[in-house]
Amino acid sequence: MLRRQIQLVALLCCFLIGLSACSRKWAVIGAAAAAVGAGTYYYVKGDLKRNYEAPMDKAWEAAVTAVKELKLSVESKQHDALTGVIKGKMADEKSFEINLKRLGDNLTEVGVRIGTFGDQQRSEVIHGKILSKL
Repeated sequence: MLRRQIQLVALLCCFLIGLSACSRKWAVIGAAAAAVGAGTYYYVKGDLKRNYEAPMDKAWEAAVTAVKELKLSVESKQHDALTGVIKGKMADEKSFEINLKRLGDNLTEVGVRIGTFGDQQRSEVIHGKILSKL
């Protein structure tokens, strides 16, 4: 019984040592993927998100202008140097929410959600308009 426990602990130690050696490799791969990922969309739980290579204030202005040009009804909007939120309704009374988050000096994450469960097509239209303003 004791021998079996020792073998299990030894196996676990070998696994952890191997994992720590690989973690550096995966950290480098993850950083490279993040750098390449700027500008690509990802759909998470109804939110269509994209990282824009733009400072927070410029991304905020682009989002506000996009909403105006799409003639969406704004119920509230607020922002600071790190985050921003625009909430409103579309013509068919579906709600929308645009969330901005500063990720770096020249990198801002923008998430768009339409309705309760999200609408990828409409979110892409809003993102396209934001991109055209940057």
